[in-house]
This record gives sequence, C-alpha cells and structure tokens, in this order.
Amino acid sequence: MAKRSRAGAMPSKRTMNLYYKPDRTTGPATAALYILFALTVLLAAAKIGIYDILYELGQAREQLGRVQAEERQYAGRLSDYNEVLHRYHLYAATEDERATTDRLEILDLLDDHIRTAAEVNYVSIAGDSVSVRMSGVTLAETAEILRSLRAEPIVSDATVSTASTNGGGQADDPSMPVTANITITLAKEGK
Repeated sequence: MAKRSRAGAMPSKRTMNLYYKPDRTTGPATAALYILFALTVLLAAAKIGIYDILYELGQAREQLGRVQAEERQYAGRLSDYNEVLHRYHLYAATEDERATTDRLEILDLLDDHIRTAAEVNYVSIAGDSVSVRMSGVTLAETAEILRSLRAEPIVSDATVSTASTNGGGQADDPSMPVTANITITLAKEGK
C-alpha cells in the first residue's frame, strides 16, 4: 500500500503485479463466434424478410386460384342470363300493368253488383275507367247498384251518364225498366 508522504506528494507504487491475462479476443474461436452470430442474424432476417413473405404469397395465390375457379363456376351459371331476362320481361307485368287494377277483379265486381240484378249489354275497360251498359232494372234498382258499387274499395266513383226506357213507356214511371250507361272510376293502387 502506498504511504502518504508529506503534504502535497503523490503516492507511488512500490510493488509489482505478476498476474498476466493474455488477450484471446483475436483468436480463431472468437472469430468463429462472431461469424456464427452474424449467420444467425442473417438467417433470422432472411426468414422474416424473404421466407415469410414467399409463404404468404403462395397462400394468397392458392386463395386466388380458388376464388377464380368459383368465379368461373358462377359465370357458367349466368351464361344464359340475357335469355332468362328477356323471357322474364315478356311475362312480367310492366309498370303500367302494375298500376292498373286487375281485370278479373273488375269483372268479379260487375258480376257481384250488376249481373245479379240486371242484364249487362256492354262492358269497356280503359285505364281506370269502366263503362257498362245494363238493362232490365228500374231507376231505383240502378241507384241501389250505384250505392253498392261506391262502397267497394276498388271503386273511386260510379255515375249514371244516361238512362232511357226500353219502350214507349213513361220515363217518369219509376217501375219501368231502363237501359242505363254507368261509368265506374277505379281507385288508384295504393290509395
């Protein structure tokens, strides 16, 4: 141990250390460790940067192949789509036809309200208007037919345009049968 000498003097070493450790960091074993470490880092980088990307690319290509095969299958099913669409348009109702009241429903209405009481001579259906000529009923029965027609949900209005007697009788006689022309206005769909 160094002794302290007078004030201000520096200590000095008076013994020698004989233990010597040689530097082995430059030997072949150390170089091999550095090379092994560098190879491990390169392999890890290659796995992350190359192998994983190539694996995902292969998976994506397989999935693309499956989707393309499915798409070809669906395209094969749609090959006659234009023909089916053409046939659909031939048989499907047009916008105008969907907006009009079903003709069979109108004929059922006439059967229920007019043919039970009178003889129907003429029927004309144009758009939302129905013209009917009937005979064999009195004016009172004609008024009752109009009242029952107006009560139907598909009828917007019903009016008599003309009523005349069938022969030489008095037009003022309420018991005389008449020929009446009725105009029925149909209610619009959805109202």
